[in-house]
Amino acid sequence: MIYNTFAKRNQIRWYDETRAPDKTIISDALTSTHDIVASKQNLIPYKVYAVGPFNKNINQGLYNVSAYNGVKSNYNLLTAPYQFIYTVRLATGNAKVQSDLSGGHKQPPMDPAIYKTHYTLKNTNIEIGMHATILSGLLIEAGLDVSYTLCFADFNVKKEIWLDNKLDFIEDDVQFLMSAGYADVLKYKNSTEDRPNLAEVLTWV
Repeated sequence: MIYNTFAKRNQIRWYDETRAPDKTIISDALTSTHDIVASKQNLIPYKVYAVGPFNKNINQGLYNVSAYNGVKSNYNLLTAPYQFIYTVRLATGNAKVQSDLSGGHKQPPMDPAIYKTHYTLKNTNIEIGMHATILSGLLIEAGLDVSYTLCFADFNVKKEIWLDNKLDFIEDDVQFLMSAGYADVLKYKNSTEDRPNLAEVLTWV
């Protein structure tokens, strides 16, 4: 049941550095996510870099670009065996979309001039969220733990920080980081992040 799956999710800060999930589990989850994720006109205007298992150099680089903003508690970036780096992507479009374009239809994710503007990023980040949610669910069902990171140096503004940390394989603006592995039960403590009252979030009209 999907409720039970996501009820298990916690924001993991420390991962067990002595064991990594089999890469096949990660690969299968990524493939299944791609097969079922929703995307406006199947453009998929984002790219995912899957890192692991245990690439210490990239983990250190991701931690450094996060710590650059003054946040030094994202130890998941140091310790997780797998990292997923989500960036924007200049989409190419399928045959249907290409046909629509020839008829004058506009597709911002396919326009080099605006594919990473605020207007286009709203849709891109919604789709990144859907991909990360499905991927999280599949990994949790496989017995893994996950965590999310949004605190890092702006790739577009501070690209030199990313390059200085040997993350030069990244081609475009980073929007989101996700980590996966097995929680270190000796170091992990549930932060008990209290939710606001439902009435503050939900309004029936």
